Amino acid sequence: MIGIGTGLVFAFLASAALGQTTAASHSDAEAPKASRVGGLDLSAIDKSADPCTDFYQYACGNWIKNNPVPSDQVRWVRSFSLLQERNLYELRRELTRAATKPAGPLEKKYGDFFASCMDVAELQKKGLEPLKPALERISALNDSKGIATLIADLAAAGDPAPLFGLDVEPAPNDSKKPILSISQGGLTLPDRENYGGNSRYILKRYRSHIIRVFMLTGDTLPQAGSEAAAVLGIESALARASTKRAESADPEKRYHVLTAADLAKLAPNFDFSVYLNHVTTQPIETLNVANPDFLKTVNKLIASLPIAAWRSYFRWHILSKQAGALPKEFRDEEFAFWGANVGRQEKPTPRWKQCAAITDQAFGEAFAQDWVKRNFRPAAQAGTERLVDALDKALAGEIRTLAWMTDETKRTAEKKLAAIQNKIGHPQKWRDYSGLTVDPHDFLGNLHRNAVFERNDLLSKLGRPVDPDEWGMTATTLTARYTRSMNSLYIPAGIIQPPFFDSAADPAVNFGGIGVMAAHELTHGFDSLGSKFDESGNVRDWQTPDDRKQFADATSCEVEQYNNFLPKSDDPGEPPDKGSGNLAVAESTADNGGLRIAFRALMDALAAQGRTADNKVDGYTENQRFFVSFAQNSCENQTFFSARQAMSSDPHSVGQVRVNSAVQNFEEFGKAFQCAKGKPMYPEKSCRVW
Repeated sequence: MIGIGTGLVFAFLASAALGQTTAASHSDAEAPKASRVGGLDLSAIDKSADPCTDFYQYACGNWIKNNPVPSDQVRWVRSFSLLQERNLYELRRELTRAATKPAGPLEKKYGDFFASCMDVAELQKKGLEPLKPALERISALNDSKGIATLIADLAAAGDPAPLFGLDVEPAPNDSKKPILSISQGGLTLPDRENYGGNSRYILKRYRSHIIRVFMLTGDTLPQAGSEAAAVLGIESALARASTKRAESADPEKRYHVLTAADLAKLAPNFDFSVYLNHVTTQPIETLNVANPDFLKTVNKLIASLPIAAWRSYFRWHILSKQAGALPKEFRDEEFAFWGANVGRQEKPTPRWKQCAAITDQAFGEAFAQDWVKRNFRPAAQAGTERLVDALDKALAGEIRTLAWMTDETKRTAEKKLAAIQNKIGHPQKWRDYSGLTVDPHDFLGNLHRNAVFERNDLLSKLGRPVDPDEWGMTATTLTARYTRSMNSLYIPAGIIQPPFFDSAADPAVNFGGIGVMAAHELTHGFDSLGSKFDESGNVRDWQTPDDRKQFADATSCEVEQYNNFLPKSDDPGEPPDKGSGNLAVAESTADNGGLRIAFRALMDALAAQGRTADNKVDGYTENQRFFVSFAQNSCENQTFFSARQAMSSDPHSVGQVRVNSAVQNFEEFGKAFQCAKGKPMYPEKSCRVW
């Protein structure tokens, strides 16, 4: 989701400081090469480990030993990080060339954007001068009635404008019609849980970080301390009113369609008519409010807090959200908190990597067009389409045998499955960037203009039918996605390459790679949330109460299982946090289902070729190769603090949990590796939903 007035690139500035970019540190001379293409990475396997006791260690042990977390990262994943790294090196070459010898107007734009980001001497020379218009607007705020106007003015100028996020999405009861949606926002820390509970460590350092940033602007220590208290007070109140991450996608909790008049009554202290009139010329008659209680809290805060507290809050967001475009002392302080303190990252991500990724955020489809021409072969497209067809057939077979679905519900589920649109490779039409202006000597201005460009593009979708061909991600994105409101599966060209897919590899490797990933996404159409959207993407609960109860009973096993996983601590004095099973249950269920469905599809594919699962390649049978391929795409090293944060706030499991929990819940794994019943990876009792 794009927050109005901030844009994707502002979000990346914060994540870069956090060290969440997955590119590793290598020399600038050349990009890293894959250890093996077209098959398994045999060098990664730790044959001293027992696959029946710890399959993750068996499949990944040697890789883990030989690939420590790079000093400028907090996490290094064998598959995704390698691809991201290679993409960044290729992108850097293109951007450097475009910055010096552009071949056309579009290349000049993104070359100038990259050059402005790389010109840190210019950032140092300008100091805080580029922030002056926004800071002056904030200083002029003298009563609570002006808050709506201030946020609107900041958004209209492309500055970070906190409190709300705006999105345009399919209407809940008519997926072909777009609707404006207002969501909660206004926090700096990653999650609402970071403002309480076991987050005292982060909060203490966050307060010190705020004080130091304010002092860099010239505040005295007492002034900075007072401002930090105001910021923390507002953000803590907003956090308490925010929806929990595990509940944020539930249509029953995130769809509240109101008229503009109803919105005004919900938060009378904030003039939404002023705000919306500043950011769009489209008439807004109805809109969705994702969290009405959040707006009620904002309304109370506006009425109760002194105006000085609000000035401190807005000033903080102007500084913190744009630290990557400010002088070195601000960038160093940003890394000291997010990278060194929170993530335990040793060194900042190199500037060129940050700038390449930020430019990609702004001009992603421009790069994707050329990348697809160079790298995406017809054989890869055709092979992936055949693989997904096999997954669809396997999923249909699973649905017909599910114990927790009634016969009537199964028929509805099969109808929905048949209606899923499989989007593979890239969109049919590319984005037009002619409306985005770039200045090679004004990085912050470029960020602002990009934010306005993104906002205008987003809001231009109102008033016309939802475009079924729009992807919402670039063709080089390193993931797959199922979108409930579109009932569509998206597999971008960027992920259709080794180690996830290789047209020269044997079927077991491809089904264990991109096959499991795609099947994982497909199951989201039929889980506790997917079952609340019909085959057209409209919000409609098509499960019976009994179906839903039996599904919840089945997934409760996975919740309990996940709650018992702990990240390994590299600090004996720091007790680990347990995983949050309720947060991770949807993704854990999809991991387990994706593995089972992809395996079934592989068996069908082998049978169609007249081959058996006992056929051996490199000493491993086809079914063993499938499981090793699946596991090796999750091989990773991660700092303990990063893993702990992920276990408590990320619905996706860390590598060790994803691999071991999935295989121990699938009896075919134990059979493939001839495990004795009762071994950890082949337990007497396991969890099964699919």
